[in-house]
Amino acid sequence: MTAENQATSSRTLATAIAGLAPGEPIGHANLTLVPLLGEARGQILYLLASEAIRAGSLTVTEVDQQAMVSELLATNSGPQKVFLLDGEELVGAKQNRILNTSILLLPGTKIRIPVSCVEQGRWREVSLTLQSGSCASSSLRARKSRDVSESLRRSGRAQSDQGAVWENVAFFAREVASVRPAAMAMSDVIFQRRDSLQAYVESMPYPPYSRGVMAAINGRFVAADVFDRPQTLEAVWPRLLTGYAIDALAQGREARRLFTAKAASVLLERVGQVPCDSRPTAGAGEDWRIETHDIVGQALVVDGVCVHLSVFPNDGGEDRAEREPGIAPPSRRRRTR
Repeated sequence: MTAENQATSSRTLATAIAGLAPGEPIGHANLTLVPLLGEARGQILYLLASEAIRAGSLTVTEVDQQAMVSELLATNSGPQKVFLLDGEELVGAKQNRILNTSILLLPGTKIRIPVSCVEQGRWREVSLTLQSGSCASSSLRARKSRDVSESLRRSGRAQSDQGAVWENVAFFAREVASVRPAAMAMSDVIFQRRDSLQAYVESMPYPPYSRGVMAAINGRFVAADVFDRPQTLEAVWPRLLTGYAIDALAQGREARRLFTAKAASVLLERVGQVPCDSRPTAGAGEDWRIETHDIVGQALVVDGVCVHLSVFPNDGGEDRAEREPGIAPPSRRRRTR
């Protein structure tokens, strides 16, 4: 093993989650959220992509006239850094896309960003630029995280399995929204079920002082997102929650199971112990990847600060009908050993 590899394998996310304290769980129907309370870390200032697009300082377009499904061109003409969130939807141009990983775009830079298409059946320009939309489901982000990690190991490129992404969108279009196959788009699913999704958002407002959140459906862990400061989580809360809620609608309600603050604490500790594989990003900082038999995820680390960490259960790509999704709380795992 080289010295560089040894340094990489010794890196963990323990510092990123240090000081986080699981709060009182909140819930609606089959979705439970455990807020992760903590103070801001570091002094990195940035705008969210949605804010920068509205301000006119960030433009996202196709890379050229021919265009590419897997890449878009992001131009930051403003004086501030811009944060683009993993799983964030970009709507317009020739197809709607989602970000393959979180990126921090430096001022005055123009870069190609890795994306996946979440609109099958359209390859026609409806606008020159793309706008910020919602956020992908936790199950789609989990599968994408696993596939992007594999692509980075294999080729050094942050590419997803586009076929798997379309399969995920088709599943939700069919099972959640009854959208006709010729018009399968993630945005259509969200629009069709907007009232049900809004009920989740309204029932679970942002918990003050939280800079992270852990989500569980029917008592099983499905996702965790941690940011460098509470203000970022508060700003993206409705979109993140919508992504969690899409999966909650798909899974339906089962016999009630609890996902507690203690369960969240145990899982946080686990995340902090896993060695990380570090890769360069399209923007500033490094892309840290974690993967074990039961969890998978990534972190955007800039100047020693974890700007965004996302973690998911590692279901290994198995058919969701053949196994229960997510990770059971620690108390249930002990009973089934």
